[in-house]
Amino acid sequence: MSNADWRVEAYRGMDVYVLVSSPRAGGVAALGEVAQWGYEVRVCQEGADPSDAGDTERLSSGATHFATRHAAEVAAFGAAYQLVDKLVGPRGD
Repeated sequence: MSNADWRVEAYRGMDVYVLVSSPRAGGVAALGEVAQWGYEVRVCQEGADPSDAGDTERLSSGATHFATRHAAEVAAFGAAYQLVDKLVGPRGD
């Protein structure tokens, strides 16, 4: 897993990795087309290897696409945080 384009945030004792990408090379839409951005998410324990499938939960946007890179990134982190909340359980606030 190349770290070049992945964004990483710590959340509730887990590492959240987000990769936003466009199916079109360079992420630039043709004239008259809307760019379609998607995402991949990996969640693992802090310090674990995110490329190790045995220790990592994965999500992707699948058929859902977003008009901007920012929108895809916001959706990706939202989905990742929901997954972490599901894995870790309710907060003890």
